Amino acid sequence: MNPVLESVISTKTFVNGKNETITIHSETSKEKCVFLQQLISKNKCKRSLEIGFAYGISTLAILEEITSNGGCHFVIDKFQTLDWGGNGLELVKKAGYIDSLEFEEEYCYSVLPKLLEQGRIFDFVYIDSTKQLDWLLMNFFYIDKLLSINGIIVFDDVPFPGIRKLLRYIVQFPNYSVHSQFPSNKPPSSARRLAGILKLLPGAKHIIKEEILNSDFKLGINASAVALIKIGEDTRNWEWHKPF
Repeated sequence: MNPVLESVISTKTFVNGKNETITIHSETSKEKCVFLQQLISKNKCKRSLEIGFAYGISTLAILEEITSNGGCHFVIDKFQTLDWGGNGLELVKKAGYIDSLEFEEEYCYSVLPKLLEQGRIFDFVYIDSTKQLDWLLMNFFYIDKLLSINGIIVFDDVPFPGIRKLLRYIVQFPNYSVHSQFPSNKPPSSARRLAGILKLLPGAKHIIKEEILNSDFKLGINASAVALIKIGEDTRNWEWHKPF
């Protein structure tokens, strides 16, 4: 792991270009950084996209592995300067990866359609931004069209209701499957296992919540971060729907 990244993770501080000591918080853990790097390495990804920047911990982890494959990284974050003082960019500069970074300080709903118009294609995407379902669904709509076949998309903070609900929908798409999770997919509690048995009762689907009939564990998304792989083009017909 890059020594700058190793240092900031262990000390939770770094000195920016203004000689200010920055104390980080809400950062991506070292273990999750390793998870992202292993995904990129094993799948030989070269063109990555990230939504959310903050202090740049995950960005730096992705950049390290992407550049080792000869690639570059594109990041979107409207609030890098406003909320984070530009310190994510400062950290990337400090680590020596700024030339391999493309950055747009704009809303994702403005940038993603432009990338599509430009014919950009990505093989690795990491989403760690808002937790709101409507925003995330919009992001995914465009990312699906920007992602190559066999490309990987990772959703962080899956336990948040908005993210979890979106994933319950996406993992049922015929052209996506769960690639891996961090940490591993957790088995349901004994109470949920018992509730799951009730789905065998006649008419259960009319009285039991979908989350019990088709649990997060069964779908493979009962984890902190979930990586999906795009296994083909979208072949759904106009009336396709799955309960989620």
